Amino acid sequence: MTLAHDAAQAYIDAVNATDLDQLVDLFAADATVFHPMGTFRGAAAIREFYASSVLAHAPRIVASEWMHDGDHCMFELTATTGERTSNAIDHLTVDDNGKIARMAIAYR
Repeated sequence: MTLAHDAAQAYIDAVNATDLDQLVDLFAADATVFHPMGTFRGAAAIREFYASSVLAHAPRIVASEWMHDGDHCMFELTATTGERTSNAIDHLTVDDNGKIARMAIAYR
């Protein structure tokens, strides 16, 4: 496995556990999340985004179709909430410490 794949799996585990502290700790302090709802830069903005817009809906997410090299990981993500199921392609990049430096989420 690679740092990027390990970070992606930890991301999935933290969302499924609705563990905001664990989730935010995966991101670098100056990380950026690109999402259809907007762009969120830095730990504070990312924390607020996941607290109010993601974990608040208690999704269960499953990833498949992994593609990864040393710094990048792309995977197909299925998120199921009490209301609906959505599919996305997630692409993340990690820094030298294995922290998520960039996360891009594109819904299909």
